[in-house]
Amino acid sequence: MLLSDLNTFSPELNKKNVFLVSLGATEQHGRYAPLGTDNFIQNALMEKVQAALPEVIFLPNIPVGPSWQHMGFSGTVSLKPETLYAIIRDVTNCLKDTASTIIFVSWHGGNKPTVNEFIEKERQNFPDLKLALVTFGDEGTDEKAEKLLNGPTDDHAGNTEVSIMLAVRPDITKQPHASDAKENVDFSWDKPIIEVTPDGEIDHHKQWVASAEIGEELVAVYSENLVAKIRVLIA
Repeated sequence: MLLSDLNTFSPELNKKNVFLVSLGATEQHGRYAPLGTDNFIQNALMEKVQAALPEVIFLPNIPVGPSWQHMGFSGTVSLKPETLYAIIRDVTNCLKDTASTIIFVSWHGGNKPTVNEFIEKERQNFPDLKLALVTFGDEGTDEKAEKLLNGPTDDHAGNTEVSIMLAVRPDITKQPHASDAKENVDFSWDKPIIEVTPDGEIDHHKQWVASAEIGEELVAVYSENLVAKIRVLIA
């Protein structure tokens, strides 16, 4: 269920609940995908997870996060890590009286270090709460995704993300062609991407294979994996 759909006097809020805090980003996603890619993917996956876990209360997605590696590309909006830390601390403080568990979920990798730091430092301040970061994917999902793509998954704005965007928002996503130029650059996320590639795409796949059909299957792979992890956590 969605927190925004509940009334402040809803009986669901008169007991301890499992809340899911969804974290996104607004940043460049290369030549084919929009700036809101992380949010569109996050929301599409959360819809699947919500349908499978109706007992969990989902907060609205927070649409910006630390994206400093993407600065230099027009439209990127980046938070300082300490800003995100303060946001999730405030959210946790607001939910603590009606929460047994707060789960943080982020497709955008740039949010994860701050969430991990928050959980490590603040756990003692919320002794009655279970705080957890649940990530999309693992070795099993990587294997499935690589089979679908007939090659490696992307690091950013490549075949993986463009395929999912072609499935969930084809109206604002461009279709790459196999003949389109495609760089194969190494990137360690310790510098701005623009210093490495002017396209902003980090993907070691040898060519463009992105499609809506692959994207639909990837949505199923990643959402089912997340559902399984959350079920274990709240059991």
